[in-house]
Amino acid sequence: MAATVRSHQGMIIIMRTVTRRGVFCRTCGLAVYRRMTSNTLVTGWWGLLSFFFTPFVVLGNVFGARAAFRRLPEPYGALRPPLDPGRRVLLRAPALLVLVPLTLLVAAVPVLALIGLLAGSDDDAGRPGLSVGDCVENTVDWPDQALRKVDCGSASAEYRVEDGPSCGPGDYLLRPEYVTGSPGRPGHCVKPL
Repeated sequence: MAATVRSHQGMIIIMRTVTRRGVFCRTCGLAVYRRMTSNTLVTGWWGLLSFFFTPFVVLGNVFGARAAFRRLPEPYGALRPPLDPGRRVLLRAPALLVLVPLTLLVAAVPVLALIGLLAGSDDDAGRPGLSVGDCVENTVDWPDQALRKVDCGSASAEYRVEDGPSCGPGDYLLRPEYVTGSPGRPGHCVKPL
């Protein structure tokens, strides 16, 4: 069967496409296809245009030449033995050079998203939702707030969350991220105990 197999070689400045035309039996055609596609996977990425051109060459070989060779019957009655097709393209080292980083990149996206969901943001770390009547201690100096909810009977309780029309003298306005239910609502203050 007459077929065409292409190999693409990218270089920094120029690129080269090698075409092998001929009449192949199934086994010899698969051997040529696998060798040239493996060469493309190694050398096809090394130029700016080549980086974008290489996937089309590989897909053209897969859906063109490979598909045509696989439809042929096994060779018989030849004067010399057919070429050894060797391993499949995806089991060769050049394919692994492409597939391993690509697989890691694809797997990294959901893993990083999961880590982000589990870790939460730094803004929410250590900021409990507080309700009216809760007691807190501030682990930094005012006006900064790093509030930690504590038991009202404990010695570390410094302030109680109050709901009033306005904060009085000596009270501090509670930041909206600490309030549950109605964040940012005016009137949530912390009063010294």
